[in-house]
Amino acid sequence: MRASSGSKVPDHDQCYTLLKRYEVPDHIIKHSETVSRVAIFLAERLNVSGENLNIEEIEAAALLHDITKMEGIESRRDHAQTGRRLLTELGFRRIGEIVGEHIRLREVGDTCRITEEEIINYADKRVMHTEIVTLQERFADLKKRYGIKASDEKVIERIMALEERIYELERKIFSRLDFAPEELVQTMEIR
Repeated sequence: MRASSGSKVPDHDQCYTLLKRYEVPDHIIKHSETVSRVAIFLAERLNVSGENLNIEEIEAAALLHDITKMEGIESRRDHAQTGRRLLTELGFRRIGEIVGEHIRLREVGDTCRITEEEIINYADKRVMHTEIVTLQERFADLKKRYGIKASDEKVIERIMALEERIYELERKIFSRLDFAPEELVQTMEIR
């Protein structure tokens, strides 16, 4: 583990040990691996463009972002926050901070810097199960999967606000890249 930001960062093998220890199902691990590929790709490209993103933190947070997802489903608690608590208790405070914002960012930060939290949040929104999709496809799936009805005004308002913020984040990220959001899959394949 390498020290970073005053906090330990689990390496690749340690992430898989944690996933196994906390009995994360294979389908969630596969989703997390795809999120990791997207997040690392974006972070590396952004770093070439002048950002200073920590790739090790991004890899660990992407692999561990759903470590408490099953517990969250069973308890109906926010798995981003239970994941944050677990990782902090294990001594991975910075990774916990990033994981804690993978569902909802506290706010899309200033336009001067892209954060690790923003990369993980965005990459997770671009991955449906194990497939890289557009934000439009992902939000259509979320609305369908969670059975959102026109009568669920508060839920619809929350999702629409989240969707608006993610599109804002997408504009921020891709304003620093030399390809468009809809070219992500093809650009990753070329590499």
